[in-house]
Amino acid sequence: METLFLSLKKWLSVRRLQLNAALAVLLIFTALVILYPFRAKAVSYSLLRGVVKWEIYLKTWDWDAIKGENFVLRYKSQDSDVANLVLETAEEIFTPVNEALGYTPEGPVLMVMYPDKASLNKSFGWDADENAMGVYWAGAIRILSPLAWLEDEATLAREFREQGPIAHEYTHLVVDFMTKGNYTRWLTEGVAQYMERELTGFAFASIKVAEQDKIYSFQEMTTNFDNLPDQSLAYHQSLAAIDYYVESFGFEALVNLLQELGRGKSLSQAMVDSTGLSLEIFESQVQEYIISALLKENGYFIMEPPENYLN
Repeated sequence: METLFLSLKKWLSVRRLQLNAALAVLLIFTALVILYPFRAKAVSYSLLRGVVKWEIYLKTWDWDAIKGENFVLRYKSQDSDVANLVLETAEEIFTPVNEALGYTPEGPVLMVMYPDKASLNKSFGWDADENAMGVYWAGAIRILSPLAWLEDEATLAREFREQGPIAHEYTHLVVDFMTKGNYTRWLTEGVAQYMERELTGFAFASIKVAEQDKIYSFQEMTTNFDNLPDQSLAYHQSLAAIDYYVESFGFEALVNLLQELGRGKSLSQAMVDSTGLSLEIFESQVQEYIISALLKENGYFIMEPPENYLN
């Protein structure tokens, strides 16, 4: 009985030490969250990206794979004919995007190519009728095989390089890592479209806006981007905001904005530090810029491509 008592006492003593250590770690983490909330959030988000990346690796462990200098591409065997094209396209835009935005890569980028729309949508739990050709989320890029949306073999390579989603999605990744996840949806969509246009020449077609008061506010695009009824308008406005920003303050100011966000500043404070304008004043100027770029025709406003478009 005495031996049993001593063993139990020893066991409780060890468990008490472990519990005290766990409580100490919890208290330290809580203190860090209170004292350095952005750092704690950034670390947590970085861990999430790592978890998602390895989850994708596990779900695609039996897929074919090829490695480039900066990307790892996983794909199904039916897409083997276009795997090298996809990897080469990714490698081609890698350095230009990084150099333009002043980003230093943190390691190879995981890219997964899905053979059809259904399998891409299923990987996110989306409805079958979603039409994305590419998606960036949590450190990984997922794209739809060019064989699923390009039919002419003679022009497939050129069209994929010019119209494919890789430049757009990789820019999303760079913005995400530069800002440590501290960005709004309209900002990353605007920057991604800007870089995509500069590198590939691709830009969405002009659209018609029936009324000026249908233009979305930054608040609407920040809190409800994916559910806005006119998605084309939301994307056009996002690009227009970045076009106006670069035209007014220069591209380096845009890079500085992303860097300030990466230091934990709010968008409002980063905007003031990068441009000298409040976010509210910048938004009003963007609204004026958009309206002035709309040409009235038969009661409609047509949003023309920006004048500084570079092919």
